[in-house]
Amino acid sequence: MAKTARKAKQAEAPIEAPSIQGLNVTYRAVADLIPYTKNARTHSDAQIDVICKSIKEFGFTNPLLVDSKSGVIAGHGRLMAARKLGMTEVPCIELAHMSDVQRRAYVLADNQTALLAGWDIDLLKMELGDLKLEEFDLSSVGFD
Repeated sequence: MAKTARKAKQAEAPIEAPSIQGLNVTYRAVADLIPYTKNARTHSDAQIDVICKSIKEFGFTNPLLVDSKSGVIAGHGRLMAARKLGMTEVPCIELAHMSDVQRRAYVLADNQTALLAGWDIDLLKMELGDLKLEEFDLSSVGFD
């Protein structure tokens, strides 16, 4: 088989992600959750306020990701908002399949991959305009 044909065949092979059996959402006490002390991502008061508005408008729709010891892997801002709102429990998914190194790397990956996305400005303007016509409070989605 030619070299380029082998490369094409390799590119067609599906990539298998690690098997995660039974992702279950459970509720954990806010007081028991432990933020990762080396989380390099920062959260401003203004951002936490927007997250609070979002939780009030839509509910707590994005569970925190935690380890088996209630250490937060992803969702530090949501946890801060839950505390500010006086919530006693939040939805969580335990990621028991990850090693310590994987958990630490995922803390970074979860934040950085979101930053790599962009916006289709025309579609964004259209969607925000439509929501504004419906008199929807855009501050709950982070826009004014």
